[in-house]
Amino acid sequence: MINVGLVGAGYWGPNVAKSIELTKKGRIRWLCDLSEKRLQGLSARYPEAKTTTSLSEVLQDNTLQAVCLSTPVNTHFALAKEILEAGKHLFVEKPITDNSEEAIVLTRLAKDKGVKLMVGQVFEYNPSIIALDKLIRSGGLGDVQYVSCERTNLGPVRTDVNALWDLATHDISIICKIFDSKPVSVSAKGKVFLNKDVEDVVFSTYLLDDGTLVNMHASWLNPRKVREITVVGSKKMAVWDDLDIKSPLKIYNKSVKIPNPDSGEFTDTFLAYKTTCVDGGVEAPQIEMVPPLQAECEHFLDRIEKDLNPDTDGYSAYRVVRILEATTESLKADGKTVAVAIKPREEVV
Repeated sequence: MINVGLVGAGYWGPNVAKSIELTKKGRIRWLCDLSEKRLQGLSARYPEAKTTTSLSEVLQDNTLQAVCLSTPVNTHFALAKEILEAGKHLFVEKPITDNSEEAIVLTRLAKDKGVKLMVGQVFEYNPSIIALDKLIRSGGLGDVQYVSCERTNLGPVRTDVNALWDLATHDISIICKIFDSKPVSVSAKGKVFLNKDVEDVVFSTYLLDDGTLVNMHASWLNPRKVREITVVGSKKMAVWDDLDIKSPLKIYNKSVKIPNPDSGEFTDTFLAYKTTCVDGGVEAPQIEMVPPLQAECEHFLDRIEKDLNPDTDGYSAYRVVRILEATTESLKADGKTVAVAIKPREEVV
């Protein structure tokens, strides 16, 4: 059983603590937050855990092996650095930091200290996203032609980061998982409606190095909650809908056959065009669902036990932040196309 400390008892931290204990591989031994009120409310669930407002007190416990950090993004670097320097394994919520150079520092520090650094890119542990990943890699959709991602809702509105850094972070990490290629350029536009200098809606378009086009829509100022990814392939198409509990992944046997003019098939009538559209119905594969956060926490503890590198490690997190930085640069330049320069793993680690 791995002893774990939770730092940050706000909105998301309690969910992480609960998932750690549900794995049966870890137990919460410390609760740390600046708010005594929050600590009092959470400590009732973990009577064996000590409470404190001081991170240094947590890190002085030699029996503590790991820390889960769930605080605002702008605090991640300083707190994560202190935790890693104390020789504790670290699970930190996404994004790892608010700039890529700090992400590199933390990645190298974890390696120097011989501890695991994992970032909470939770959708990479979602069984339906894993199924989509396998479908694409198996060639089940044919050649991927383009991808459309939509992540919207009416709130919760944040002021520490914009909709891009809050919401599109998830879709960027998913794209990095399901494609071996990476973004080489981005163009993004957004608008501020509620809080100064914080974009409530962002549209961003990425070109991957294999030619695939990816479009993302992120907003917390929208009447509908949507968590959806559409992948259009040359043979079939797929839609992932995180809100569809029963059938989160649907595979559409739909495609368009382009007639060869030299074969005599070509015609300019609308009726003939319609006959080139293939519609073979919809398949909804059965997927054994496990709560993604619990799967993520189990992965973290498992990697500690087996001394293996987490899937969403420091480099994975650096890559996501670097893409966010390039997107932000385009956003501030009113949609100007910006090159996305991502350092290779060897250079970062």
